[in-house]
Amino acid sequence: MRTGAPAAHAVAGALFVSSLTVPGMAQVFTENAGVISPEAPILRESASFLLADRLRELRTTSQWIMGFTPRIETNVSLPVVFRDVEVRGPSGAKQSHDDVGLGDLALKGKLSLFQADDVMASTRFAALAEVAAPTGDDDEEHGGSRLPRRLQLGLGAWGFGGGAAFTAIRDRHRGSVELFYRHRLPHDGLELGDELSWNLAYWYRLRPARFDPSKEEELEVRGVVELLSTYRFLDRGRAAGRAEEGFLLWAAPGVQIYPKKFLLLEASLLVPYLQTLRDAAGSRQLGGLFAVKVLF
Repeated sequence: MRTGAPAAHAVAGALFVSSLTVPGMAQVFTENAGVISPEAPILRESASFLLADRLRELRTTSQWIMGFTPRIETNVSLPVVFRDVEVRGPSGAKQSHDDVGLGDLALKGKLSLFQADDVMASTRFAALAEVAAPTGDDDEEHGGSRLPRRLQLGLGAWGFGGGAAFTAIRDRHRGSVELFYRHRLPHDGLELGDELSWNLAYWYRLRPARFDPSKEEELEVRGVVELLSTYRFLDRGRAAGRAEEGFLLWAAPGVQIYPKKFLLLEASLLVPYLQTLRDAAGSRQLGGLFAVKVLF
């Protein structure tokens, strides 16, 4: 805290800086480089949907986010997936196939490598890691034929990933960059193509314009704009289909609302901006997410 700052400003600045450790202050999809306190775990429940040419999906995900140490954060997520996919029947006619069940469990880790906090400002850099377990069903069939792997509830193989995140906060403004690489091990004659993702996000606090140190609790509203991109490489192996490697870019405007200190509501719409990827799901049309975070 800067020497000589007015008392009210100093208190507001201290409150703001302490709140920066809360992941609720992060973007909706893009990773925040901050790490939460071991004394303040978070439960996040979300529901998302995806519409594509040959896929309609609803996914609910439970996440438990916990600070393992002041520099290490862990995140365990387990989804339940409802899918309606379009397939070709024995006669060649288009048919609908419904499926519901667990998706793949993911364990994520974050290691804070650098953090510099000041009054109403913070700069952070973190390393990211992920392990995905094949807990979702990957052998669903329709008409005696196995569905393509990417139309299954789970991807059927262990996955590993690593990356980094950078976040800069200046009062009402926040910007984040995330870079992540994912790899899946071979399973049943197929090795799914690796994925390289890079996300950009800008976050703006709409209200309050300034934190009032005399108020114990204020309604906070933040607007978020994100660009979410993925490049997927070719699948390999004897079971590889006709999917092509390609690029997928989403524009994702969203909003975050803090009605209470312990509660955060998030909503975002995903609109495909550019896609060269060709796979079993077909062209993406629209997606969205609504989430509730409870801070303990």
